Amino acid sequence: MQGDCRSVIMTDLLEDFETKKDTIQDEVERHIKKRDEANTEAQKYAKIRDDLNQQTHEMREKAKGKIAEKNELIDKIKVLREEKEAHYKNLSELKKKLRELKAGIGVGTEARDLKAREKELQYLEKRQQTTELKKEEENKIITDIRRLNNEIKKAKVNREQELLKNKDIKEITDQINEERTKGEEYKKHIEELSDRISKLSDEINSDLQELDEVRRNADENHEIFIKHSQESEKEHAAFIKAKTDLRDLEKAIYAIKNKTKVTKKKEKESELQEKAVALYEKFKAGEQLTTEDLLILQKAGFL
Repeated sequence: MQGDCRSVIMTDLLEDFETKKDTIQDEVERHIKKRDEANTEAQKYAKIRDDLNQQTHEMREKAKGKIAEKNELIDKIKVLREEKEAHYKNLSELKKKLRELKAGIGVGTEARDLKAREKELQYLEKRQQTTELKKEEENKIITDIRRLNNEIKKAKVNREQELLKNKDIKEITDQINEERTKGEEYKKHIEELSDRISKLSDEINSDLQELDEVRRNADENHEIFIKHSQESEKEHAAFIKAKTDLRDLEKAIYAIKNKTKVTKKKEKESELQEKAVALYEKFKAGEQLTTEDLLILQKAGFL
């Protein structure tokens, strides 16, 4: 009776363990699935992060190149401005020298006549502006002003042409014209470089803003990568624990099954022993035994 009770308990325990085994097996599969899903997500965001980091590196190098170019242009403009300043100083000296040469030459009748016309023009312009005149007087003054302007211009042209016949004046005038041309070239070159610097500054500011945005995006994806990586590690740890629990439970199930076999074997042996004892008593009492009875006695060790 005690053996039957023990057998029932072992059977119930085995059924309970088998049920738990199925539950833990499902848990193992669930943790594997969640771990792999989290790992897949982590790898996805890791790739996005790495691509963005590569992009920030390229953008940073591009911005550094533009900054270097801008600095080079600033240094170049500094040199050009110094050269321009020296150039205009030289031009000023040439103009001064030309004035001195012209002053030394321009003392004749034509020069005095030109000055007289210029004084007369100044007088008429002042009179027109400050005196109340009749219509006829004002028209005459306007006509005289126009005439004097034309005469002065013509006289100056003639005077310049005459002065250019002087070798020294012509040489200095040519130098001045040449220096003026160079001065315009300096101005134009500096303006072009200044425009390029301004454009580079705008591009650098825009590039750096875009770089900050891409870097921020990379950091955000890195945070998501960390989140999924931690989730994957958590699920892997849970998987290991469930796998260990499953292995321990399988060992327990094996032990119960093995013990049940041993118990049943012992119960059969006990039964056999009891039958053999009863048969042996019959044998001693002179009762006739069957072949099967003899085999039981032999199996129990009585014969």
